[in-house]
Amino acid sequence: MARFAEVVVNTHVRHTAREQEETYTPAGLTFHYSIPPDLADTLRPGHLVRVPFRNREVHGIVIALHDQSPVPETRPILGLVYPTPVLTETQLALARWMAEHYLTPLLYVLKLFLPPRLTAPPEPVLERTSSGPLPPDLSPEQVLLLERLRHGPVPESQLRGGGVNLTQDRILQPLLKRGLIRRKYMVTRRPPQARHETFVQLATDEENIAHILPQLGRHNPRADVLAFLLSWPDPLPTAQLVMENTGVSRQLLKRMAEEGGIGYQPGTTRVIWAKERDVLEQQLEELSARAPAQARALRAVLEQGNGVSLDVLREQGIDRAILNKLAARGLIRLVEEPALVYLRLSPEEAENRILDLRGTQAHRRVLQALQDADEPVWLGWLLAETGADRPVIRELESAGLVHTVSEEVFRDPLRRYELPTEAETPPPLTPEQQRAWDTIRQAWVTYPTRKDASLPPVFLLHGVTGSGKTEIYLRAVAHVLREGGQVLFLVPEIALTPQTIQRVAARFPGLVTVWHSELSVGERFDVWRRIMSGEARVVVGTRSALFAPYAQLRLIIVDEEHDESYKNQRLPYYHARAVAIELARLSRCPVILGSATPDVVTYTRAIRGVYRLLRLPHRVLAHRRHLEQLARESGDPASLEHWQPLSQDMPDVRTIPLPPVRVVDMRLELKAGNRSMLSRPLQAAIREALERQQQVILFINRRGRASFVMCRDCGHVLRCDRCSVPLTFHLSEEGNGRTREKGYLLCHHCNRRYPVPDRCPMCGSSRIRYFGGGTQRVEEEVRRLFPQARILRWDRDTTRGRDAHWHILEAFAHHQADILIGTQMLAKGLDLPRVTVVGVISADEGLFLPDFRAAERTFQVLTQVAGRAGRGLYGGRVIVQTYHPEHYAVRAAAHHDYEMFYRQEMAFRRLMHYPPYARLVRLLYTHTREDRARQAAEHLAQALREALAREGVEDISLIGPAPCFYTRLRGQYRWHIILRGRDPVAFLKHFPLPQGWRPDVDPYNTL
Repeated sequence: MARFAEVVVNTHVRHTAREQEETYTPAGLTFHYSIPPDLADTLRPGHLVRVPFRNREVHGIVIALHDQSPVPETRPILGLVYPTPVLTETQLALARWMAEHYLTPLLYVLKLFLPPRLTAPPEPVLERTSSGPLPPDLSPEQVLLLERLRHGPVPESQLRGGGVNLTQDRILQPLLKRGLIRRKYMVTRRPPQARHETFVQLATDEENIAHILPQLGRHNPRADVLAFLLSWPDPLPTAQLVMENTGVSRQLLKRMAEEGGIGYQPGTTRVIWAKERDVLEQQLEELSARAPAQARALRAVLEQGNGVSLDVLREQGIDRAILNKLAARGLIRLVEEPALVYLRLSPEEAENRILDLRGTQAHRRVLQALQDADEPVWLGWLLAETGADRPVIRELESAGLVHTVSEEVFRDPLRRYELPTEAETPPPLTPEQQRAWDTIRQAWVTYPTRKDASLPPVFLLHGVTGSGKTEIYLRAVAHVLREGGQVLFLVPEIALTPQTIQRVAARFPGLVTVWHSELSVGERFDVWRRIMSGEARVVVGTRSALFAPYAQLRLIIVDEEHDESYKNQRLPYYHARAVAIELARLSRCPVILGSATPDVVTYTRAIRGVYRLLRLPHRVLAHRRHLEQLARESGDPASLEHWQPLSQDMPDVRTIPLPPVRVVDMRLELKAGNRSMLSRPLQAAIREALERQQQVILFINRRGRASFVMCRDCGHVLRCDRCSVPLTFHLSEEGNGRTREKGYLLCHHCNRRYPVPDRCPMCGSSRIRYFGGGTQRVEEEVRRLFPQARILRWDRDTTRGRDAHWHILEAFAHHQADILIGTQMLAKGLDLPRVTVVGVISADEGLFLPDFRAAERTFQVLTQVAGRAGRGLYGGRVIVQTYHPEHYAVRAAAHHDYEMFYRQEMAFRRLMHYPPYARLVRLLYTHTREDRARQAAEHLAQALREALAREGVEDISLIGPAPCFYTRLRGQYRWHIILRGRDPVAFLKHFPLPQGWRPDVDPYNTL
């Protein structure tokens, strides 16, 4: 049995230079703890534990168990944070690989795998050292502080509010020095928990409800009387019986009778004949002589009839004393009749009156709702529907009428989407699609039997936009689901997840979930647990979905694999594509990489046979039946004639050519006198699309209104104080989506805002001008030229709220707008059939940045944006505006010719010895002082050159040190060194980087 656990602690660990050099490994910085007896049988790798670390308590992740410890003395693990392991063996293996591959401490990697708030850094807490009496010489604030600590440790953050900061040195330090309190560090934030909801259901039948319900609620004497009369079998109970059973007075019964709810029949004495009438008449003659008063009374009794009331006789002057004498002679009997009470209301009216009096109308509404539902009902809905509150439910439960149960509830992030409930029928595959799918399908047959598992089956599905790549994905998903496995479907942006989810959920309803950074903490925790249990079968997500705990992962799809969003821009600088391939190797499953414009390195690996290249060169429009329906809805059946059958074998599948691209030289537009941001051909295309009630997409690679602000007298460009990059002018957004003329300056790197100056801060001139244009400027120009058009803008400024991407996309997809103006998100796989015109405002954005991928990014974004046009019934066209129409990236994109671009780009890469002909590792250093950043870069560069020379490494060269293109960001000066060669990672694995240096392996850009 293992005695020690190797743990990665969740805290920053500083090592001396000597310690770092002696113990350096990228995956290092682990600590050994002894396993206490109570955890000996339960502790496993992947457990999240509480451990002591120096003078504090921290969280840590167990990565391995050992029989021996490399250190002589160890401290014990304090306990488990979560009862089951939070990381699987596959996740731990993937984390180790990432730490080694990306030269990153293991802690930074492991944090990627944990749902938010499952672990937290320790924070300082204060606690009393004794519960005894307080010294008399304390200040009032010190007494207050000690009183706050009476019941246990309290975080210091909670002692700073309430009007008095009890952590001030003058209050706190004397208590610490006298030993009255102590400071320690603990993890106080509660980890996320499963959400439980209360459900309510009936616990009895209607008969019991009818009997018990009138007894509930507040005490009310009137309600007691009505309830008694309802339940008593005799419809005319005596008043005495009612009073004895309800405790009310006779006066109340009479008042209730006056109010009309009940009837009250007063009690009386009746005179009953004791003999036959002829006998009484004979006695009357005898009494007339010797007892005339009795004779008169007897005569009245005979006249009024048998059973006359005493009250009637009294009205005739006959009192009871005379009648008593007749009774003594045996002639009559005096029978007492008690007062009677009865209902004047119908049973239903009486029940309603009781509920009103007792305040139990809500009780009845609850019971009625439960009877109607005939199943357990969520308490929240029940309270909202009936107007009841929790005490009502508790009273009903105490009376045995209802039963409550607490059930765990899944916080479903898809609940806000309208998803289909029935699976759609898959369309037939084209011959090209069928060949691609047949090749992929063989991976599940051959791969599990291979002994060489160094690389999983990786397929590059290279298909033009609209060629049906998603249908291949869905066939692969269906295959995995039939075999009981899980699928990870990666998309580059949160903005794309709703559309992808709808496509996948339409084919596999109820089996799809989503994972991205905009989920709430509770949603991510619940989805994380569903993935771990295998309940979530298809996970659509961004790059962070790679780190979920899959139980039976059998397929990974990386859609738009070229997209730069797959590269993490913070430590650890991993690329989702590379991590996906390693995860597939560990899970022994295939990977499908899909793109119309694959990464140059990926495509090179495919044509070299490292990956399997599958091509879909033709765009598929739709099945004939679907097109006929669209044509009928549009009122133009003749439009079907525009599109030809794919082949003789598939006459019902219609194909469509890629949209024609017109490149507009903006230099000629200026010479012709057109100073608008929109060229004349683009204006004409927009006008024609609007007249035909079609839609337009306008793409620009900048947001804001002006890309920089400059003084026209001295040339000073306004820059961010913290980033040293030009500020962008933005108009202020109003609540209705319109803008105000008074705007602000924004740094697009640190998001800091600045007021717009009236005068130049350098020379004092008021001649300040806004140059360039972003999405806001384009929107202004479009509104000026096409005032009748409905316009949406899709950029970071308009998508700050939750689900903002989804709302904008839904509005445009449902034709609630005519023109969509946006940035990079428009180039990412959207399928909008009504779009017939796509305009690229400036193809030159980013084309000449000092980065080896500049041309590749430009080609990719132009091709992808162009692919948004012509995906529907009426085809489409693309207008690309540029000042450099001769550039090979622009020309290749205009011809939808990836091979043309690839050949010229590879010639450039070969000449400059850039990937795929070499690997790059970028070492980045930042500091608030520019001289310190420069010195650190120069010292490291010298150390690297010496190490390379000492070890005789000739195939690695250094670029730099040099300041980055973005020299200063967020107040930090930035310097970098780039290692270029066959395998710089292998060299750096044994070269300890000084503190503060961040390695970026295979950087996506070097700006």
